[in-house]
This record gives sequence, C-alpha cells and structure tokens, in this order.
Amino acid sequence: YIAKHGKRKVFHLGSNSSCCQHIQSHYELYKAWCAEKKIQLHDHAMPRRLANAKKEMKKAAK
Repeated sequence: YIAKHGKRKVFHLGSNSSCCQHIQSHYELYKAWCAEKKIQLHDHAMPRRLANAKKEMKKAAK
C-alpha cells in the first residue's frame, strides 16, 4: 500500500481505524509494523506520554 500510495496516505480519513486514539491503543502493533516496513513512527500515533517525552528530549537537546 505504501509503495503504491506513499507514506502520507497511511492514515485513512473517516473511519474508526484511522482515529488517532484508536491507533494509540494498538501502539505496540503499529510500532512493530513500522519497524518491519522501515517507516518512521508518526507522533500522532504515539500515546501522549511517549510523544510528550519525545518533545521534551528534543527541547533538552537544543
């Protein structure tokens, strides 16, 4: 799918399966899938605590 449509279309619009909260509930599966496909994780699919920690690490690095 990604090869055909590009990585920007990974998040489909309009259904529950594309809802960020729904994706966050399956984070471990999403993380494994992205690692397998060598795709960068998207912050919107991360649980908030992990996304916030990532932001703080970036701020601290500056």
